[in-house]
Amino acid sequence: MSAALAFRGATKRYGGRAVVDGVDLELHGGEIHALLGENGAGKTTLARMALGLVPPDAGGLAIDGVATAIPDAAAAARLGIGMVHQHFALAEGLTVAENLLLADAPRAWRRRDFEARAKERLAARALDLDPARRVGLLPVGLRQRLEIAKALDHARRVLLLDEPTAVLTPAEGEALFEQLRSLRASGLAIALITHRLDDALRLADRVTVLRAGRVVHAAARARAGPAYDAAAIVRALFGDAPASLPPAPPPPRDAAVRLVASGLAGDRFGPLDLELRAGERVVITGVDGHGQGELLETLAGIERPRAGGLAITAARRAFIAGDRRRAGLALPLSIAENVALARGAFARPWFTRRELHAVAAPRLARFDVRARGPAQPAGELSGGNQQRVVLARELAAEPELILAEHPTRGLDLQASAFVQGELLAAAARGAALLVATTDLDEALALASRLLVIVRGRLHPCATTREAVADRLAQEATR
Repeated sequence: MSAALAFRGATKRYGGRAVVDGVDLELHGGEIHALLGENGAGKTTLARMALGLVPPDAGGLAIDGVATAIPDAAAAARLGIGMVHQHFALAEGLTVAENLLLADAPRAWRRRDFEARAKERLAARALDLDPARRVGLLPVGLRQRLEIAKALDHARRVLLLDEPTAVLTPAEGEALFEQLRSLRASGLAIALITHRLDDALRLADRVTVLRAGRVVHAAARARAGPAYDAAAIVRALFGDAPASLPPAPPPPRDAAVRLVASGLAGDRFGPLDLELRAGERVVITGVDGHGQGELLETLAGIERPRAGGLAITAARRAFIAGDRRRAGLALPLSIAENVALARGAFARPWFTRRELHAVAAPRLARFDVRARGPAQPAGELSGGNQQRVVLARELAAEPELILAEHPTRGLDLQASAFVQGELLAAAARGAALLVATTDLDEALALASRLLVIVRGRLHPCATTREAVADRLAQEATR
């Protein structure tokens, strides 16, 4: 039987680099197909091809076995392809009915008729919602189900979901899984883009692993068949080269304690206990989406813990956000202004532009930020130079505690080596370092103590690639 949607040698390049590289992949009706891979592996670009948002540079797509061009989103909708994006495309200030029907509602509809029509559509999707309720007041799980209901207006053939459990509680995730199983039974082809290996193992009929834009592993099973080989999938995600490093020596027993967490818990992690000492390099690794981002933001004081205690004795602290463009930098501001956001950069709350540049210049020079000058907007810099600006702000004051999430994500080898070198140098000067990264090579290079995170819990692990793969496979199948 022909695939509902197939990619045939699909390729997409940006700046000479292939982000999708000759991918062959089929989505079949009545199946859930999980696409696994780290950020930048090409998963979302494939989905955007199917939606007509990104044209392939080579290869193409086929619908029910027939080669088909999808020039835009309207064409994708006509072909029965819909998508639920990771960041909801809902207007939170509008009502449920308005979100469902506003795009196709005649202007002459009265509000009563409008809401009655929305109620019919909600009932058809087994979604018990008040059509007059504002979407911004709904829990996240109901917002996602509403998003799926909207997508199903177009997704008669294929439904694509990008990280659907990323913002859901476990109970909301279970409700979503039941809905997806029901949609599968109706004959829909479902593509589940996810970082979460346990979601794929529980839900999917097929699994494809992408790395650097290429398919590196594919597996299928009978719906009632045995579990996938989790170890093989983990090896495909991280690579199976025999890379390991000798463990770094632990800090002295009398090294100062910089951070202690006791029974700490958030919505997506814990409860857990954690202690960091001066000069220690603790790295949390594992598949994305298991609570590591919320954990670091909680330790940094950005999120409030749900339970437990946290004590930090470090007077000078640094936080390197996982998304430098969203949370690490104010992109419209100048480089100098971004550096000035550092705690304690100025002795008083007001300063002149000359003083601003005088403080920023040595920091930018120390971290080799390559720009036209301190007045250049941070948003105009390359990713590597943006990360150097973050380091110039966060590390110049020689912090006693450094929290870093994905510190080299999206950087080239030279920029990555620079960032890792600065983190290692800071730890050598006595900083306690806690890094969360999905890059296993980076984890092994930085760690004096390695922890694997699975479903929000931390598990001690030896500093070898094989040990990490074994631990992830073991925890994912529990």
